[in-house]
Amino acid sequence: MSKNMKKSCLKIGFLGSGKMAEALIAAIIQGKKAQSQDIMCSDVVEERVKLMESRWKVQITSDNQEVIKFSDIIFLSFKPQNFPEALEGMGDLVRPDQVIVSIMAGVRIERIRRILPGKVIRVMPNTACLVNDMAGALAGGDDVAPEEMEMVIGLLECAGVVVTVREEELDAVTGLSGSGPAFVAYLIESFIAAGVEEGLDQDVARNLTLKTFAGTARLLSQWNMAPEDLIKMVSSPNGTTVAGRKILESSDVSEIIKKTVRRAAERSRELG
Repeated sequence: MSKNMKKSCLKIGFLGSGKMAEALIAAIIQGKKAQSQDIMCSDVVEERVKLMESRWKVQITSDNQEVIKFSDIIFLSFKPQNFPEALEGMGDLVRPDQVIVSIMAGVRIERIRRILPGKVIRVMPNTACLVNDMAGALAGGDDVAPEEMEMVIGLLECAGVVVTVREEELDAVTGLSGSGPAFVAYLIESFIAAGVEEGLDQDVARNLTLKTFAGTARLLSQWNMAPEDLIKMVSSPNGTTVAGRKILESSDVSEIIKKTVRRAAERSRELG
């Protein structure tokens, strides 16, 4: 492990200070992995960095170069559409002991290294990190040491769950869990609408739907159940669930979900 990685006061920088960056910063501070003064962030929108300074007491700047010079770990937390323009001319600033963590969807490690020639780890978080319930994954370049991977994993785990995958699997992760919250929210919206259609009050339908989705996920996780086992548990012979399943399972909803995730993964590849 490098000297900087051993330091008790790890310096962490964020190039981009949007919602995802703020969620990670909040999780890192609240998880006591770094103190506010040891975090620096930048953004092209002045209001965002001022908000970060006010809300989290971190250091702020409008100069990305200052963030790179300050940091032991650098998060690339801007939109992939702004790559590589946001980093032009900064390659010479990268030190051998720095680790670069990218949360840009689709942008490959080798492509990042052509602009910032350092140790790069790609991460695909999801928006549930806003409530410290992230489902994320990461992949590191060949030159990233195991202890450096563990350091980054430790930071990310403040915001939820993160698993290690091969880089070529990150597009599938993007389609499944990266974009997944939007797809699940669409299903939730449809369930709420169905409840209202059957005569329930909007708030009642919303509360019951949210609890049903959250409780189902918790049950599958805590009991380590396969989805098919839960389906059987709820399906009494000739009961209401079986009647509803006949409609659901005779439709092409399963194929539509597969196509939805596949298209999101394909778009991730296109961005790369």
